Amino acid sequence: MIVNFDEDIVLAKVASIRKCIRVMESLWFEKSPEVPDWIRLDVTVLNIQRAVEACLDLANHLIAVNSLGLPGSAAEAISMLVDNRILPSLEISVYRGMIGFRNIAVHNYREIDEAIVSGIVHDHLDDLELFADRVLDATLRST
Repeated sequence: MIVNFDEDIVLAKVASIRKCIRVMESLWFEKSPEVPDWIRLDVTVLNIQRAVEACLDLANHLIAVNSLGLPGSAAEAISMLVDNRILPSLEISVYRGMIGFRNIAVHNYREIDEAIVSGIVHDHLDDLELFADRVLDATLRST
């Protein structure tokens, strides 16, 4: 499938995702300057939320410009990218997990557990980068 896209939108959203990742890495792995734990947690949750929102913006952009339909939810937007082979089906649970965490953070369904945030930072920042790479592969790198 040839994927239509606006290069400026794709590049801006990928840059936003990568900036969020860099901020989180600096807070958790460099720890310089020393930041109180509550600030590190709050800034990390905000950057996870921003990165996931940028991923969803990318998904919705690709859906709109390629006339793939009208997703009823964030999870459905990801499913539409999988259905149209922009994202591999094996990764759908990863992206749905990102959306689930974002929903908890945005809507305050429950208290954010620092252990979960730490797990995301240590084990799942690559998932955000992978999403950005998948979109780049489907768009800019395929031209």
